[in-house]
Amino acid sequence: MEQPRRKGLTYGRLLVVLGAAIALALVIALVRSLLLADQLSFDEITFAMLQRAGYEKTELTRANLDAHNSDTGKIQGTVIYVKTSEGNYAKVAVEFGYRFWSPKLQFVIYQGTVYDKRGNELRKLFNVYVPLSAKYDIDAGLMDTEGASERGVDLTFDERGPAEQTLRALNGAALYLPQAEELRR
Repeated sequence: MEQPRRKGLTYGRLLVVLGAAIALALVIALVRSLLLADQLSFDEITFAMLQRAGYEKTELTRANLDAHNSDTGKIQGTVIYVKTSEGNYAKVAVEFGYRFWSPKLQFVIYQGTVYDKRGNELRKLFNVYVPLSAKYDIDAGLMDTEGASERGVDLTFDERGPAEQTLRALNGAALYLPQAEELRR
């Protein structure tokens, strides 16, 4: 007498499904790497690129940053260039986001490098969370709540409504949002 076929997910079917899911993930990763092959990594953005940029913006809205986020697929966040209030240069990968333990929206600098006027590296920035209304001095790597001088602060994060957040440059600092073609080889 023939055994009745079992319906549902058996061990063999589970292995087939898992194998197909892994193969699909590998194909997606390969396609993504091919599409992003011509994009610069964060470390490939040079001091010379920062010097050539036209620093005319003093405000960037969340919509500005979100629109450019897809241009920096290899880099977490959106890349912006900053000419600081002290005349130094910085490249930062930023986003508006949340800390795991805090429900309040913050401005996040995932990574950054600050250079002096000659191109010497002053400091690296990693996972800096700037709360609403706090001011941040990129040159010193400090918030006003941590002792940054009022004259030295470069950025502040304002919220004018639930969906209207803005990054503002202070004390003569200026911002530049590089275009997608500037971040390609």
